[in-house]
Amino acid sequence: MSLPALPDPSGADSSVMRERVAKVAALFEAEAGPLRWPGRRDPLAGLVQTLLSHNTTDPNAFAAYDKLQDRYRGWEDIAQAPHGDVANVIRVAGLNNQKAERIQELLRFVKQEYGEYSADVLDGMEFDEAFATFSHLKGVKHKTLAVVLTFDLGKDVFAVDTHVHRVCQRIGFVPEKATAVKTFQRMNELVPEGLSYQFHIHLIRHGRKVCSARSPKCGECFVREMCRYGRSNV
Repeated sequence: MSLPALPDPSGADSSVMRERVAKVAALFEAEAGPLRWPGRRDPLAGLVQTLLSHNTTDPNAFAAYDKLQDRYRGWEDIAQAPHGDVANVIRVAGLNNQKAERIQELLRFVKQEYGEYSADVLDGMEFDEAFATFSHLKGVKHKTLAVVLTFDLGKDVFAVDTHVHRVCQRIGFVPEKATAVKTFQRMNELVPEGLSYQFHIHLIRHGRKVCSARSPKCGECFVREMCRYGRSNV
């Protein structure tokens, strides 16, 4: 018995796609369980950690952040330290010269703009305002801000990283050639209210363990029947 056709994300009505995303999100919750946001964390620390995470693994980013905290007494010391010293401390994260520049630029911006080393202003901002305020800074774009708003401040923003972008394309939530920014914009229209944090984590774990960039394990995938890519590759 053939399965019903899946809607084409390029032309399907938004209500159809919202229903489809909701069904897949429910499958993930049934398979992996519900997830609860653990609580507020310092958004400035979150911004620094996310800048360190670009183009590297989580363990390397965490190690670099720990080294920063061990080496310097606070944000002011990091902001005022010689660029080369900061770059050397975070070498484990890769692209250390670029990341040191971006971290120091961020710290100097919040100090000049708000009079202190704090990004608590993000508590009162939704994504569009946060993007307008911070996106002139190098490296602080859609993914970085969405991660901080979602994970550190508990806002209902669906963040899109490399893994989430790939899974959304393969399942067919967005067109195959959609950019990461287009995927971010579209998914924030489609993800059910209140599920951004949980669904992001479910998809990122799925992307790492099952729906990998190379040799995805479609035969082991519990959402294969709901996936345009999976149906065509098994």
